[in-house]
Amino acid sequence: MNIVDSRFYAVVDRLSNLFILNIFWVLSCLPIVTIVPATTAMFSVIRQWQLHQDTSVVRNYFRYFKENFKQSFFIGLIWTAISLLLYLNYFYLNQDQTGAKNLILLPLLLTTLLFAGTSGYLFPVMSHYDVTWKQAIKNSFFMAIANFPITLAILGVFGCLFIVLMYLPALTLILFSIGAYINFYLCNLVFRKIER
Repeated sequence: MNIVDSRFYAVVDRLSNLFILNIFWVLSCLPIVTIVPATTAMFSVIRQWQLHQDTSVVRNYFRYFKENFKQSFFIGLIWTAISLLLYLNYFYLNQDQTGAKNLILLPLLLTTLLFAGTSGYLFPVMSHYDVTWKQAIKNSFFMAIANFPITLAILGVFGCLFIVLMYLPALTLILFSIGAYINFYLCNLVFRKIER
């Protein structure tokens, strides 16, 4: 009976921590400009859980938010600019009625795939390694290419989250932290392989 109780307690404890972490993340994202620092802090807390079994949420979240704010904010500006550029390309390509549309579409799709894959590694890399913003982007880019099956799994997690949130928006209260938990787990497989 104790084994069942301890397993049940461990599951409830982890879900409640994910819920609390998700609430802090959502509140921190409300100013919009703080989305990237908040996401980096969330991944840093999850890293602590998975590697060091430190389940503290509040203390760790705000410590990592403050520590990583400057670098994360700067990367957020770069990522916003690239996202806007990709969006504008798709927008104008959709208006194009010439034959050049098909020639441009494939490179644009590949660029978007690389950007999304790099994004999947970026936050785990920033939370796991002490690197500059340039190194974080470069390492994330090469990890996304070199570990393509795991990159596809990460993108699959993103896709599933998006679909679930479309039909069950109330899960916003916990789903982002669960997605980040799975994302870091997959990235950590790559980190361990590199460190070996």
